[in-house]
Formats: sequence, structure tokens, C-alpha cells
Amino acid sequence: MKFLLVLVSGLLVVILLHNLEDYLTRPEPEKPNQDYVAVDYYLSEFSLSAITATGAVSHTMDGLYLAYSQDTKVSNIVMPRITSKDTQSTQAVDAATLTADEAVMHHDTQEADLNGNVRLHMASQANNAFDLQTSFLHYRFADQQLSTDQPVSITSPQLVLQGTGLEAKLDEAYLRLNSNVKSIYQAAP
Repeated sequence: MKFLLVLVSGLLVVILLHNLEDYLTRPEPEKPNQDYVAVDYYLSEFSLSAITATGAVSHTMDGLYLAYSQDTKVSNIVMPRITSKDTQSTQAVDAATLTADEAVMHHDTQEADLNGNVRLHMASQANNAFDLQTSFLHYRFADQQLSTDQPVSITSPQLVLQGTGLEAKLDEAYLRLNSNVKSIYQAAP
């Protein structure tokens, strides 16, 4: 009986030493690199407004979903709608509404990249409203500047205008198509 107890104890010591040797010589595991961006907050079915120093609303943004990362100062937005209003009383444009499937808002530069089914609806008191459609649009909030290198279609009650590439300033009623411009004009009845 003593022999069996000594034998079992010896086997246990050998197994323990073997496992201890494996544990002590094991290399430390590598820390995985963070390959994702940490999201600081989420908003769903949100609406945000930007207020000027005079207290006027310069633009509003709403959408289905927004995820903001403080590390990159970027928001990813699903189904955004940005409404920019005439804060300088130029009356060139009363309101411009941008919609898209998604947008990436760069908070440090106050710029947005809108992707997928991008639409711009311009409305003014002069009854010269029009709609713009493209697949990508870059928008700068500070000077209401739009740009794209994608095909663009602009429609109004009497005009259809198509081209590739666009530069526009909403607050100055400036619009330039860069290439492949085609237009159809219909006289008013």
C-alpha cells in the first residue's frame, strides 16, 4: 500500500513539474492590434441643429442612425437629411435639402461626404426650384460648397441638365458642371 502511495505521489510530482515547466517557458501572448474604431456614442432617429452667433439656425441634420468616434472626430450617418438655410438674407436660396443613403461627417473640418442616391432639392421664393441627383457629393458646411466628380443630373420645371463633375456654392447661387454637359430646355407654356 505504501508503495502504491509513493508511486502515485511520484507520478503526480512528475506531471506537476512538467506542467510547471510548460507554464514558465510559455511566451507571453501578443497583444492584438486594435483594427477597429471605437464608437463613443450612437444616436437613432436623431435631429441636430447648428446655431449661428446671432441665434439663427444655419442648418439642421437628421437621420436614421449616427455613430460618432472621438478618436477620429468622424460620424457615420445612415439616411442623412441636411437642410441648409439662408442665414445671410441673400434670398438666392431659401432652403437647400441634401439627402443620401449614407454620409461621413468630418467634424474637425466641418465637411460631409454623402454616398448613394444623393439628392439636392433647392427651393427659393423666385419659383426657380430644382433637383440635383448624383451618387457622391462632398459638402462643406462653412461656405455651403458642393463638389463631385460623378455624373450629375439637374431637373427643374423647364430644364434638364446633365454632366460629369460639379462645383457649386449654395449661398452664391453658383453652379458649374465640369464636362460632358447636355441640356434640354422647354419654353414656359
